[in-house]
Amino acid sequence: MQLKKVSSNDNSTNNFLIFSIIMLLISLAFYLFFAFFDGAVICVDSPSYIEMNISREPAYPLLLALFRFIFSGFSSDFYLTAVAFFQSILAAFAAWSFASFLMKEFRLTRLFSMFALCIPFFVSLLCRFAAKRGSMYSNSILTEGITISLYFIFFRYLIDFILHQKKKHFAFCWLLTFLMISTRKQMMIALAMLIIAILLIGHQKKKYLKAILFSLISSASILLCSSLLDFGYNYAVRGEFIKHSSDTRFITTMAFYTAEREDAYYIEDSEIQELFLKIYDICNENGYLKNSAGNGWLNRVTHFGDHYDHIQIDTMWPLINQYAETVYGNDTVSINTYADQIMNIINRSVLLHHLPEIAETFMDNFLSGLVTTVAQRNSILIWYSLLVYLLYIILLIWHVRHDQNRTIVLFSSLTLISILLNVGLVSMVIFCQTRYTIYNMALFYISLLLMLYEPFYQLLGRLTKHVSK
Repeated sequence: MQLKKVSSNDNSTNNFLIFSIIMLLISLAFYLFFAFFDGAVICVDSPSYIEMNISREPAYPLLLALFRFIFSGFSSDFYLTAVAFFQSILAAFAAWSFASFLMKEFRLTRLFSMFALCIPFFVSLLCRFAAKRGSMYSNSILTEGITISLYFIFFRYLIDFILHQKKKHFAFCWLLTFLMISTRKQMMIALAMLIIAILLIGHQKKKYLKAILFSLISSASILLCSSLLDFGYNYAVRGEFIKHSSDTRFITTMAFYTAEREDAYYIEDSEIQELFLKIYDICNENGYLKNSAGNGWLNRVTHFGDHYDHIQIDTMWPLINQYAETVYGNDTVSINTYADQIMNIINRSVLLHHLPEIAETFMDNFLSGLVTTVAQRNSILIWYSLLVYLLYIILLIWHVRHDQNRTIVLFSSLTLISILLNVGLVSMVIFCQTRYTIYNMALFYISLLLMLYEPFYQLLGRLTKHVSK
């Protein structure tokens, strides 16, 4: 039986709508099943969002507070279940919206459209079972519960904006970028992708200066609104017009990981110097630092990932906050502000003396992030990752050289750029576990599916002609 490409003449609007509704119902059934089965899953980081910790960006704690207010008449933790269901519906909508868009824009068959719909399902199942998390992000009380879905929707409208250049598509991308950055700073990748889209359109229209100015204005407005929300949120919660704290702790963790004991002497403040030595000695004695990593890439990235939280959460952060408490007592805002100042002093004093070690750790992380974007990091799947990236690049080159569907080339190229930007950003400050690289996993495999689409039908056509002869 021959599969046939869908065209605007083959499918009526009603048939498209009916199939699209079917896909939406399937998507809802999938995600809501796990919301019922697992309920709201509390993770290690969840309490910091629930308690509106000063170290967290404002959007997700505000979302939890909104649900807490709406469901205040129910049991004390029922609102978290409601959040899990909301996130699951959002994930279902994101998967459906993307598949429906692809079916219409790329004129995919229903079979391929269903494959595109199922790819986010498979990614979620990998998190639930293969990674042994015990839950999917869609029903976990974590920022990933919304940002993974929002980035998926953002990418869909980003493609729409580049293709059709409608103001409403840009406005939606702007709004989603603002929301994501206000949820977690990693989502600066969305801002970078939006800038690339604006510059690409400017290049197409040969209006380079206008595109540069528009990208600068867009970036400034998003960052300004994000900062205002941050300041306003902390003023409402803590009574002080300040930003959230502790962003620099990730960089300080990298500083400690690559440091030597002698680096303490670069710190001019004697008390902070003593604090540095105290943290360093604990980390060094327990084998947390880079000098204890084994030989070979896999050993190095495994060591960094295993001990990152030991350095930051178990040692560095508690001791710095403890020291800040001796100066400011129970004043939470002042303690966190002073802790940030201490970490900034350590960063300025130490980092520049270990740029080669930091660069090596970055490259190790970068390669690790490329792997965890498409698979898990183990001895077998590392080779699978290499092969699937080679297949991806070969297909992309084939599409460019044969002047095939340029929209597919655009989609696949932007996906690859998004992967490189995200992995690069994460690699600079933290280890590349799947939680931080999953944003592009479904996009990668959907792009791969789209690039296989044309060769598949060309091969099918040749086989059909050969059989008919």
